[in-house]
Amino acid sequence: MRVVFLGNHTVGVQALEVIGDTQEIVGVVAHPPDSEDGVKYLSVYDFAIQKGWNVIRSSGKDPILEDFIIKAKPDLLWVTDYRYLLPSSLIKLAPLGTVNLHPSLLPKYRGRAPVNWAIINGETQLGLTAHFVDEGMDTGDIIEQVCFELSEEQDVGDALQIMYPIYQKLTRLVLGYFDSGQIPRKPQNHSQATTFPRRKPQDGLIDWQQPALHIRNLIRALAKPYPGAFTYLGKWNISIWKACLDFGSYEARAGQVVSVGSGKQFCVACGEGILRVIDFTTEATLDPNFSIHIGDTLTDRPSE
Repeated sequence: MRVVFLGNHTVGVQALEVIGDTQEIVGVVAHPPDSEDGVKYLSVYDFAIQKGWNVIRSSGKDPILEDFIIKAKPDLLWVTDYRYLLPSSLIKLAPLGTVNLHPSLLPKYRGRAPVNWAIINGETQLGLTAHFVDEGMDTGDIIEQVCFELSEEQDVGDALQIMYPIYQKLTRLVLGYFDSGQIPRKPQNHSQATTFPRRKPQDGLIDWQQPALHIRNLIRALAKPYPGAFTYLGKWNISIWKACLDFGSYEARAGQVVSVGSGKQFCVACGEGILRVIDFTTEATLDPNFSIHIGDTLTDRPSE
């Protein structure tokens, strides 16, 4: 098949590499310049250049995008981690349709940041869905799904490491369906759909009035390579990377440090329960006077 690929980051490279092994790549569309591209994640643009494929950077509404696809004359459009909704005129340019890989078990967790949202909500079963693209947001017919388990000790970085090979596995499986001419498609049950918005860095601010379980899941969901959940101690920003529930009994207000252990460990009272912080970083690393003490209070804004 003649394929135009639209995608970004490591998951995009994972899928594109598999497609390029068995199909004819007639065009690659990467995101506009991205500060994380090739730094935190692999770069679809750089990978396409290395392979000698015709590649552009374009947003979904850029006029050059439709012209690029028309000239490529693809049989199939393939989308993986492309942030922009595609207009119906563009979707119809490929006779075999447009396929997207969405990192959730659709119809659950439509929209942006589905892996982060699933972990925030305490989900233990995550997955990847291959579906046809229609005019809605992640609403098209399902071709195939792969699910996996994520334990409460694992975070979003662990989830990504599990998912990278699944992107390749699912891509091979779906391409096999197209090669055979037998492509399953199952309409989504829209009554079971959930949709979540994009997340912004400030959404990682910890509200210590929340239960410890919710805060722990927020920390898991925003761990590296994401920016991290954060709080303030005095004037200093503290990014928390790993935490667990603590079952000690303390009388304290939400946000108050109730014990300090070895290394970077300390315990904080929450609106319900106690959270043990295991790993954190802070802007105050080079300040010799910085330390965390019992009775300190973590807040949602820096002090003067």
